[in-house]
Amino acid sequence: MLYSVILLLHNALRWLVLGSLLGVLVSAYSGLLRRRPYTPTDQTLRIVATSIAHTQLLLGIYLYTISPIIRYYWQTKPSFGQAPELSFFALIHLSLMLTAVVLLTIGSSKAKRQTSAPDQFRTTAIYFTIGLVLILAAIPWPFSPLAARPWVRLLN
Repeated sequence: MLYSVILLLHNALRWLVLGSLLGVLVSAYSGLLRRRPYTPTDQTLRIVATSIAHTQLLLGIYLYTISPIIRYYWQTKPSFGQAPELSFFALIHLSLMLTAVVLLTIGSSKAKRQTSAPDQFRTTAIYFTIGLVLILAAIPWPFSPLAARPWVRLLN
């Protein structure tokens, strides 16, 4: 039951992660294009998006430790060709998401330390765009050939 609840939360939080990252990117690219000052709102958006991504990562790591899929993968260690879905969750999903959140964290920290608005926006735009691309690649979308999951998961 705990596994199902955490999985439900992890799925729901995905949409907050994506929405907050899109908000940060709209702010960063519009700041660059319009050459506007970096405001406290821009900073808050960046911090909130990074915090949501950290929360999602922590939930995901906990889910990884209690997942029967992951447990089975590490017990049997099938090749990628034998079990692409298991390999996706045990290796690809975890490594891409971890890399993405590390990049978001580095980008947020670097942007905070920049002294000019264009540099803050540029740093945010670069790091958060790469992070978002990695996250989009690592989500088990319903159309994914490796591990398809529903758009919205309901509690079983």
